[in-house]
Amino acid sequence: MKISDRIKAICGAVTHGETIADIGTDHAYVPLILYKNNISPHVIMCDISADSLSKARKSFSDAEIDMPDSSFRVGDGIDVIEKGEVDTLIIAGLGGVTIVDILSRDTDKLQSFKKLILQPRNNSGPLRRFLFRYGFDIARDKLVKEGKFLCEVIVAIRTPDIKSKNGPIYERELPYEDSDIRWRYPEGIINNEASVVRKRLNHAIDNHIKEIENLRRAYIDQSDRIRMLELELKYLYDLLGEING
Repeated sequence: MKISDRIKAICGAVTHGETIADIGTDHAYVPLILYKNNISPHVIMCDISADSLSKARKSFSDAEIDMPDSSFRVGDGIDVIEKGEVDTLIIAGLGGVTIVDILSRDTDKLQSFKKLILQPRNNSGPLRRFLFRYGFDIARDKLVKEGKFLCEVIVAIRTPDIKSKNGPIYERELPYEDSDIRWRYPEGIINNEASVVRKRLNHAIDNHIKEIENLRRAYIDQSDRIRMLELELKYLYDLLGEING
């Protein structure tokens, strides 16, 4: 089995001894690697149907590893995981909005996970915003190549510091607006390999420039939108400048 950089990044975010649940596990490559290499002593694989989950069973069978039936669970999202059952929740390969939908169905159960390892295929901004609001601080924003694509791997740690006079609370006030570009392009991305960050930022810069040019040719006044895009463009150039030194 060839292990992609994306899979390596996800597995690398799991600390030795952590128990994990993998939602939408597909072929269960991540749980298989973690269990086979004695990183995770307990792994749970979840998928939406028995047919989907059969691929996970086959991966373990091919590796000659016998797992109990309770390790393979058919269900939607985190419904089939008990509160406090595992340390770390992994969701990879789904859209950011879909991941938010999965996590938001049971915010009480969400608080029982110490760590979230998430790899959204798109819409990472709404996902980061949701994580902050519900008490998870992003410890790492990893960018990795997979073919011609760049994948984001978000590692979030539950903070114990969300409290009120009446005890723990689950929601925090956001530090900036919902539409703020820092949700989509956080400063933490510059801690990745320089060439990968340049590719990510240059792509965003090109898209901003094209949109500004199109808006300037529009018949309806778009000055407010242009002004916002220009501010975002400055932010992107500033991040790029930190990479280029």
